Amino acid sequence: MMSKLNPAQKKWLFDLGILVGGAASGHAPSPAAKAQGHAAGTLAQATVTGAKSPEAEAQSPKAEASAVAPATTQAVEVLEDRRREFKRARAQWVAVKTRAEEDLEKVKAGARRTYMADASQFPKVMAGCKAIDNILDNIDDELRDTLDRYASTPVRAQAKLAALAATAISVLERYQQYVGANAMMRAIDEKEFADVAVHAPVVKALRDLRKSLA
Repeated sequence: MMSKLNPAQKKWLFDLGILVGGAASGHAPSPAAKAQGHAAGTLAQATVTGAKSPEAEAQSPKAEASAVAPATTQAVEVLEDRRREFKRARAQWVAVKTRAEEDLEKVKAGARRTYMADASQFPKVMAGCKAIDNILDNIDDELRDTLDRYASTPVRAQAKLAALAATAISVLERYQQYVGANAMMRAIDEKEFADVAVHAPVVKALRDLRKSLA
């Protein structure tokens, strides 16, 4: 890359622009020629330094703006439809998760009541309660928090939405793998200690949410 021009070099380029304007006619440069020469000198200086000419500076924002095509009304409507479907699935997931947390606490309370007087079984019950706490730890708030950020992002901010959707899908699939392999959650749906269902509604809510993020 060439070094920055010093004042003498800049003046030389300016004078060269004026001379170029006058040489074509064989006469002293007219005011119009001087103006043309000034433009030529400016262009020459910009070529050497890599700077943009005033004309290029003025046109640059327009060129950048035209590079981003505005979304059509139909495209925005499609995005809005997807946003509504996502919000419905998100609301369902939040409701199911909240209900599952409450129902798991009911199961723990029911198991304690059933075996409270049975010293031989109570340690097993406590181990089961700890396993239930582990379920709550694994189905944490990370997915809900990511979905909240997704829901609050403008529909036209597609790059940010795509990044948030990718994060949400990663967390969601981790939940699905955990729930799918969790024998305790399936056993709870047998309603031995409380009239609740946890596994089936959680699986459905996660599946519906995954579809809305596709």
